[in-house]
Amino acid sequence: RSLATLFVTGVIAGSLATLSFLKSLHCRTNFFASPDSYTHFCYSDIPALFGARGLDQGINPYSDPLNSMEYPVGTGYIAATIARFSDDFLTFFDLNAVAIALLFVVTTLVLSRITPRLWPLFVSAPALLASLYINWDIWGVLAMVLGIYYLKRERFDLAGIWFGISIVIKFFPIFFLPAFVIYFFLRSRSESEEKWSKAASFTLYLLFTIIALNLTTAITHFEGWSRFFTFNQDRGVDLGSIWFALSLLFDISVPSLNLTIALIASLLLLTIYSRVRSLLTLEWDPYETFLLIAFLSLAFLFSVNKVYSPQYIIWLTPLAVLLMATRDSNRRTERAWFWIWQIGEAIYHLGIWQYLAEYSGGQGLSEPLYALTIIIRIITLTGFALTVARARLSLPAKEPVRD
Repeated sequence: RSLATLFVTGVIAGSLATLSFLKSLHCRTNFFASPDSYTHFCYSDIPALFGARGLDQGINPYSDPLNSMEYPVGTGYIAATIARFSDDFLTFFDLNAVAIALLFVVTTLVLSRITPRLWPLFVSAPALLASLYINWDIWGVLAMVLGIYYLKRERFDLAGIWFGISIVIKFFPIFFLPAFVIYFFLRSRSESEEKWSKAASFTLYLLFTIIALNLTTAITHFEGWSRFFTFNQDRGVDLGSIWFALSLLFDISVPSLNLTIALIASLLLLTIYSRVRSLLTLEWDPYETFLLIAFLSLAFLFSVNKVYSPQYIIWLTPLAVLLMATRDSNRRTERAWFWIWQIGEAIYHLGIWQYLAEYSGGQGLSEPLYALTIIIRIITLTGFALTVARARLSLPAKEPVRD
């Protein structure tokens, strides 16, 4: 693509990132106090964690086993590095916001290289823009998109490195493992020699990146490093999840939730496996199949997880855009469901902050209405997921990828 086109794309993305930041100014002026930050839709984890996790003291974010960062090491060290240049939590938020805006621009540019037609869907997604400055997710999303970019170009060494970095930052792409296996299996059927050498190269670079970036912290601060895993294992039903909605509406408490989620996941995987196995004899495009399974994996994870944070839309949207770009046969229906889903996400985005405002003593949304926004969000996501899955699982792609 020409430099002029890339420049225009970058300006559009930068302008929208700036527009998204403007809604944070009210919270910044009022020191991110609650319930004010909820009623004005500008809450962010970033300033809250500056003092709460000792980032203001310049210590290693994983040195305190009881109060370490509840994120993988990539996020922890990104936050700690920026904290070293911050005198207070407002400066910390500002510096993070600048980095997030820049990363959003770069992510958009990479997406525009992969799909010159559909990248505007990414930058115009309202809930994505509104969630941009809540947490550090865009760091991991950029690494994921770069991994996809190099996977499509068959640069498996760089793809492995970037997916590894994404896992180290936010962990979610670890759930792409079934997608990776099927991708390389489909490739192996069309390669007469060295069928698995590329898969081995990808796997080695992926594992090396993950191990290399985790090893030192895991050895020197094991309890703090492992808090991410124990925190997520021990946490109860939380905001945004279908389980939270059930508890609000019907006072239902699911016993052994970790086991319940694991059983649901196992049943779904068996169903998908039986369906995919019967279709693997057909001519499937490995790249399109990877995107489909990656998107469905995250969509399922978020839908049954114990927490479904508003910023998770930042992960799903680029995968959805790239998946829709792989074929044109179902364009109108997929675009329609994409925007129905995005509207559902926007409704939830409004709902969670108004619910937290009510919960914090202000005026906001009641528990039943908040539960309704959770259900709307999951139903619209399910509708979009079924639409893109049905179009691709019913018939293998015979038309060439347009982008």
